[in-house]
Amino acid sequence: MKIDLVCLGIGKGATYVMKGKPSSAFAIRVDEKPTLLVDCGAGVVLSCLKNLNGAIPDAIYITHNHMDHTGDLPIAIDAIREQNGTKPRILGHSSVLSLVKKHRLHELTATGKSLKEIADWIEPDSSNVIVVEDDLIVRLFQSVHSYTCYGFMLEKSDRAILGYSADSAFDEDIYAKIAQAPVAIVDGRETGNHDHASFREIETFGKHIPNCSIPVSY
Repeated sequence: MKIDLVCLGIGKGATYVMKGKPSSAFAIRVDEKPTLLVDCGAGVVLSCLKNLNGAIPDAIYITHNHMDHTGDLPIAIDAIREQNGTKPRILGHSSVLSLVKKHRLHELTATGKSLKEIADWIEPDSSNVIVVEDDLIVRLFQSVHSYTCYGFMLEKSDRAILGYSADSAFDEDIYAKIAQAPVAIVDGRETGNHDHASFREIETFGKHIPNCSIPVSY
């Protein structure tokens, strides 16, 4: 089985409007099949169509409800239903999904559709685990962010494959956790703050984990 990652964008909130570049998002493919979309901000649906051979994964994990992570979600939901004839699965922590349902999808529910008609909402079990498919899972943890936000560890057959901090300030415990995978994607800015790690913090930490590659989204 081959699992790979397709980067769909690394932009911030206004990047799509100001520069035509999509917000931060990536897709996980299993044997070339787009299986999981991670976040769905501005411009991400078009990026899926361009970079995933016209497909939008019908499972979408949402880290948090900021526009650059959920702005295209209403578009994606309608596109998946039209593309596959099925409801998408929206994955995420219950506290994140409750915000998405209330604040991001009003334009869909205003037509009279219920949230259950729009999508299947998949929340973690008591171990903070969500099954993506078969034995491919995401194990959630809360990021250090002023808005409710959850990163995850992607695991296959009980083996860590990919760690993702989501938007998060630098936190050594979180970074040590996701660095157990061979690849750990982290969020960074030139200057760190209470919501985002700095490039210097990431670089310093990375020197101590030679067995883990650390791509940076920003």
